[in-house]
Amino acid sequence: MAPSVLALKLDEAISRLEAAGYTCETKSLLPPRDSDDKFAGFHPRKYVVRQQELSNKIVLLTFVYRI
Repeated sequence: MAPSVLALKLDEAISRLEAAGYTCETKSLLPPRDSDDKFAGFHPRKYVVRQQELSNKIVLLTFVYRI
């Protein structure tokens, strides 16, 4: 089982999981009318809100933007 990285900044979460031998995939969670492009140039912080083990040593991290 992968270590929990919920509520961590995305970069920190990825670092911890990779150090534990996991590969990470990421996906953003946005309101229906928003897109990732809306946050370009703002340097938002990204926080993990969901963590799913997809298969052996692969974890999907869902994150939200915080400006």
